Amino acid sequence: MEGNQNIFKDLDYSAVINRAAACYYKILLVVGRSGSGKTNLLKKMCGQMQIPLINLGLSLSQKLLPLTFRERKLKCFEIISELIDAQGAPRLAVDNTEVIFDTSLMLNPLGLLQSLSRTHLLIWSWNGEVEDGHVTYAYRGHPEHQRIPTSEITLITL
Repeated sequence: MEGNQNIFKDLDYSAVINRAAACYYKILLVVGRSGSGKTNLLKKMCGQMQIPLINLGLSLSQKLLPLTFRERKLKCFEIISELIDAQGAPRLAVDNTEVIFDTSLMLNPLGLLQSLSRTHLLIWSWNGEVEDGHVTYAYRGHPEHQRIPTSEITLITL
């Protein structure tokens, strides 16, 4: 465990999952840059613990494709919620999550995760890095840049 008590590396993942499940926001972010092994880790964890794994980018894109630009903004949150609920599992891993940062969808990524984590433990792939007590997505100045405090979120860093 690193300096922050919510950030883990190379540990017993079932213990980390159980810790995240005990939090108010049941979120476990698997954070790493592109190509760092997030997908392989999620597959390993899901296989060992019989947790469903969904490809959010693919599933959401299929649902958004027939919608107009305006409908996508209005229905995106609802569609993501339905995709999560359709799994019928209290614990769920979600990969290829970059779509939630698309500025045209006007989503609040942290608000989305917090809302979804009320009814499900989410093991969520996050393409980024941890720095100064925050998890980041994209570089400063990029339209999709996000910087979220890690204080209430459990993290596995790669």
